Amino acid sequence: MTAPAALVIGGNGGMGLSVTKALLEAGYQVAATVSRPEAIFPFSKAFPDCAALEHADLSHPEELRAQVERLISKLGSLNAVVICAAVAPFAPAEMTPLDVFRRTMEINCLSNLAVYQACLPALRRTRGRIILTGSWSGVVATPVMASYVASKFALEGLVDVMRQEASAWGVDVVLMQPGALDTQMMRRSQASLAQVITHLPEEEAALYGRLYRQMKYRADEGLAAEKFTSPDALAAVVLHALKVKTPETRYPVGEDAKYMCELARSRTDREIDAFILDMYRTAPLDGEGEGMSTAPLAAGEE
Repeated sequence: MTAPAALVIGGNGGMGLSVTKALLEAGYQVAATVSRPEAIFPFSKAFPDCAALEHADLSHPEELRAQVERLISKLGSLNAVVICAAVAPFAPAEMTPLDVFRRTMEINCLSNLAVYQACLPALRRTRGRIILTGSWSGVVATPVMASYVASKFALEGLVDVMRQEASAWGVDVVLMQPGALDTQMMRRSQASLAQVITHLPEEEAALYGRLYRQMKYRADEGLAAEKFTSPDALAAVVLHALKVKTPETRYPVGEDAKYMCELARSRTDREIDAFILDMYRTAPLDGEGEGMSTAPLAAGEE
């Protein structure tokens, strides 16, 4: 029998590395993209059996679509696609530069559409599956991550449309909804957040400094308590979703993701707002009041 063929988008991230490893060990023929040219050599060294590899800039979806079509032609057929890449800039909605918002939407949402469009003809022939990576941030919003949250909410709706339309040909469209993953990207993100806080412009620090610091405290708390989910655990769920006869439409991965997805189903918007803001507000902060806003976190709150 010919080995099933899989394409991994964003193979050099923590999730992408775990997914690529799991697919190869499961007997898939794998092609992949990496997000940076310098990632090609270490990825090739880690996975010498990878059938094809390209650097792809997900902020240019038109070029990405052509690259994906090229990789599919090298594979010859396609049974599975897993999209692992995303970016998560920090900024409140008021202060988010429009070009940052646009780039985040291109990478986290529009690139997924480009991959889907390039892959669907091949998946239609094999009745294959495509797995996209959302987040619990696509169902429950949090402050200071406006562009990321918006892109993940947009992806939720896009996946629903894809799933409905692709079902006509037996193609399953599945969404992973991971929580915080224990990856180098997560650790770099925390370091980046610390730098962002240190260099906040005066107005942004006065208005949103409290929220930034509370967010950092909660992230540090999760890392210290080892509450983050292993990317290998996520890869195992991906493999299950590819192999099971009828996959779920969505897979929350990690206790935090399961809790938040249930929260989104069971609470009103006002209740969710109160829960999130209270979670931030109760974070103890060193130097409380130094360079932070004394304004309430939301209108009408004490």
